[in-house]
Amino acid sequence: MSSTKAKSRSFEHIVVESEEDDDEVKVVDCESFEPPTKRARKATADNSSSAKQKEPACSAAFAELGLPIGQALTKSYTFFSPLPQSSPSDEYVLGVDEAGRGPVLGPMVYATCFCKESYYKELSSLGFADSKQLSEDQRDKLFVKLQNPGVRQGSGWSIRCISPQDISQCMLCRTKYNLNALAHDATIQLLRDTISKGINVRRVFIDTVGPPATYQKKLQELFPGINITVAKKADSLYPIVSAASICAKVTRDAHLSRWVFAETLLQDSLSTVYGSGYPGDPNTIKWLKDSLDHIFGYPGIIRFSWSTCAKLLADSAAAVVWADDEESATNTRDVSKYFAPSKTSAVASDSNRQRSRFFSRRRPVALGVTL
Repeated sequence: MSSTKAKSRSFEHIVVESEEDDDEVKVVDCESFEPPTKRARKATADNSSSAKQKEPACSAAFAELGLPIGQALTKSYTFFSPLPQSSPSDEYVLGVDEAGRGPVLGPMVYATCFCKESYYKELSSLGFADSKQLSEDQRDKLFVKLQNPGVRQGSGWSIRCISPQDISQCMLCRTKYNLNALAHDATIQLLRDTISKGINVRRVFIDTVGPPATYQKKLQELFPGINITVAKKADSLYPIVSAASICAKVTRDAHLSRWVFAETLLQDSLSTVYGSGYPGDPNTIKWLKDSLDHIFGYPGIIRFSWSTCAKLLADSAAAVVWADDEESATNTRDVSKYFAPSKTSAVASDSNRQRSRFFSRRRPVALGVTL
């Protein structure tokens, strides 16, 4: 049993979701757990310092839209902005991009932005660019522009926010479901949902995941009536993809900056200053080392399938041996013997086999002629 799997299951002893209400989280069986006082004091200081920072310009927009920012994110969700007024003759161009594919913690967010072909030139003039090339303040202001009533008349956007727990579950299940497959399925779902809402999508531009030609062929077969372009660095080539990139990045950042731990006892004991979340970020590595509990491992914000997390758990956390795995290892039998008898048993079986009484009581015949 790998340390990664052991630690990802360990928090089941702390958090149990109510069967009656999927959104309710109960804390059980943890009376003896007390976060280290020193770590709690440091986390409180870090979080207080973080809270004093300027409120992002997009906070009011998220509140107005009703996105679940500032709530425990244990399950993935899809969200659509208000849709523009459309007639059957209105044709749309749509872009797709993501944020948070590589980090070891937090959600991965896929986003679309779509607008009427007649409005695309005006949308492009608003200043959208690859979100990674913009400052946080610039991204927030551009996201707020998308909520402007005038802009909403010609455009809309959607997101698919995939929780870190769902990412861990998909990538650690016995039937492998890798990040590329997860990304492809999120994109396909968003496209289908957009079309089902009556948006007449005619052109699609997508920032690639994997080889562009293979991905484009896959999508073109699924959506034969739509002109689809999959390209590397599409977020810097097509303004509609840049706008989708803004929606994805701002949403992910908002979730992380106002993260609420589902493991409620940890809310005041763990710092929420995690850096960028990427394994190469020194601030992220520091947070991972400081936040690792020797017994309970990590909370659900972590993607347990990442090698960075697996190594830290293997090196610094207590080893866990599950009774069912130990028992199955000692009692494993070779089932092939039940299907492939040995030569010795086959010979013995032939020698002991008796001729059926049906044949012993009747003389053989062929073509109705007695032999």
